[in-house]
Amino acid sequence: MTLLLNELHVPGDLRKSVILFAADRRITLPGKSPPKFMKKIAEIPQLNAGIGYYGLAEVRSGVYLSSWLPNFINNSTEARTLREFATNLRDELNRAVNKAWLKKQHSGFHICGYNTSGFPELWHICNHGMEGNNYKDFASEYGLSEDFLRRDAAAQGFDGTSPLVRQPFVQYYINGDVRPFHSAWKRLNEFSAEMFSYADFKSPRRTGEYIEITKWKFKMIASFYQRFAKQPVIGGSIDAFILVPQARRQVQ
Repeated sequence: MTLLLNELHVPGDLRKSVILFAADRRITLPGKSPPKFMKKIAEIPQLNAGIGYYGLAEVRSGVYLSSWLPNFINNSTEARTLREFATNLRDELNRAVNKAWLKKQHSGFHICGYNTSGFPELWHICNHGMEGNNYKDFASEYGLSEDFLRRDAAAQGFDGTSPLVRQPFVQYYINGDVRPFHSAWKRLNEFSAEMFSYADFKSPRRTGEYIEITKWKFKMIASFYQRFAKQPVIGGSIDAFILVPQARRQVQ
């Protein structure tokens, strides 16, 4: 399993938004096989974007997405837009991924970054529906949708042209085992915000410090799974990076 997170922070103007990617590294294998630990997020530097995956970790037996995706990114320099990149990726996945596997389990990808207008986009490739915290209706091929501008930003007043929305907002996209996010993430935000209000704590102000707060929240969740879950499906090292307009970002 996985905990894959995108946070889009919009301060009222889409052109000034900030995009966070984060994920754990645990790959849970079937049966009693020991877990593997692999990166699940990667940058797409030529598009000022990133990608993360959840669910299925292999394209076919022994070919892991942790190495397959960077190769795809390196071979996709001709893609000029996120839409083109996401469409090409969906088509290649539909050619490459074992369809018998897809019929049995959920699989998906977040492609998130800035379009040519400087507005964030979130393209979601997946083979499933969802009901509550559970994945369902597994298909043998992947579909594609853009979920931020067309759906969630529109709900905040985006008219398709102006970068301005009604008010500042944060939009979350979560996949994998989504239960701990819904249960704990905002509570951890509230806890850290209250503690940082005291003079003897240093509130994060730089990109790297914000990444450290994100990793801390992930580690809190992972430690709970390690101690109490019958099968700790979230864990290992935590990867995170932040994207901002004009390709300025920091990785830790």
